[in-house]
Amino acid sequence: MAFIFLSTNLQAQQATVGVTLIPAGSFKAKSTDVKGFATKKGDEVSAKNIVVDLKDLKTGVDLRDKHTKKHLETDKFPQAILVSATGKGGKGTGVIKIRGIEKNIAGTYKVEGNTLVAQFPLVLSEFGITGIKYMGVGVDDEVRVQVSVPIK
Repeated sequence: MAFIFLSTNLQAQQATVGVTLIPAGSFKAKSTDVKGFATKKGDEVSAKNIVVDLKDLKTGVDLRDKHTKKHLETDKFPQAILVSATGKGGKGTGVIKIRGIEKNIAGTYKVEGNTLVAQFPLVLSEFGITGIKYMGVGVDDEVRVQVSVPIK
């Protein structure tokens, strides 16, 4: 299973993508270009237009950066966008847009101080991301996204 961790805070906005490889291994891709915030009203939370610049992803290996951006088609689709999300009681739903494809999501969240931390699963193939393999090593199709954003 691969994990995408999108985290932001008021001081240093960042997105981290933890990817599990098949048959073994893993790596992390990071972007410091994340924009957006959540709002809280009573016991309800919401967020709109949380944007991660996928062109800014860095894995620590130039060739892997190139392959990651190729499979995400960052020249054509430079951003991943949490279009909207709402939650109450630790559970939430929303819509995410990756590579021009919008999908409904559902997951959990918690409030930690002035930060909202949400988690939800994604299946890469639902966004047309398939066939990621290099020298016999591939990427798991299921990812788990963790988004941390400041609450305003």
